[in-house]
Amino acid sequence: MKAQPTLYPAPRNGRTPRNPPPARRRRRAVAITAALAVAAAVLSAPASASVGIAASAGTMGLGLALALPIVPGVFNARLLANGGRLHHTFGVGGLAYGATGRFRNAALLGDYYPFEDLFHISAGVYYNDNAVNLRAIPDHGYYNIDGFSAPAALVGPVSGQVTFARFAPYFGLGWGNMATGRRGLVFGADIGVMWQRPHTTLSAPGAASNPDLAVALQDARDQVQNVANRFRFYPVVTVSLGYRF
Repeated sequence: MKAQPTLYPAPRNGRTPRNPPPARRRRRAVAITAALAVAAAVLSAPASASVGIAASAGTMGLGLALALPIVPGVFNARLLANGGRLHHTFGVGGLAYGATGRFRNAALLGDYYPFEDLFHISAGVYYNDNAVNLRAIPDHGYYNIDGFSAPAALVGPVSGQVTFARFAPYFGLGWGNMATGRRGLVFGADIGVMWQRPHTTLSAPGAASNPDLAVALQDARDQVQNVANRFRFYPVVTVSLGYRF
């Protein structure tokens, strides 16, 4: 009886060859299919479809933007990331505050071009990690908190923070198309509104042992919260300068 021919050459080390596990073969097939699909999409994209990056400045801080064409000339996706700091002094309820605004946010927006030109309508969501750090400023060594007066040395530092809900919806209008057109510099401008929910904290070490001070601090916190509530509908104005590849 003749020996059956082997399907694979015998390995030099004498070990029996093993096929890759089914899960690994599936992952490899998915990766190859995805790579082919991306390559096909790139090769079949119209010549006017591009990718754009830009630097921006506005009421959300200094940032970077990346635009990708989803339907060239009709719909783009934009990724934004912003940061920065802003210092300001204000007064409310007889108490002056030094405020430091910290910009730290990112957004995913969709831009719709209804007339196939530069004008677009935008909607999306911001990841809002912005905050305002507060520190009360004594007046000649005294804090005057909503009618309550006490030496700053006994009250201790009065500090607080205004934070916001992490996710905030956005709607706006803009000019400029970073992801469709010929290569070169591109200017953009956007104006819109972000709806955010502020939350205020305010504390002082002396409030733990002084009930009157604790009540006054709560009133002061409510007054700062009322100011923060005015910015629930926060104006987002941005200008950008970028390059379209």
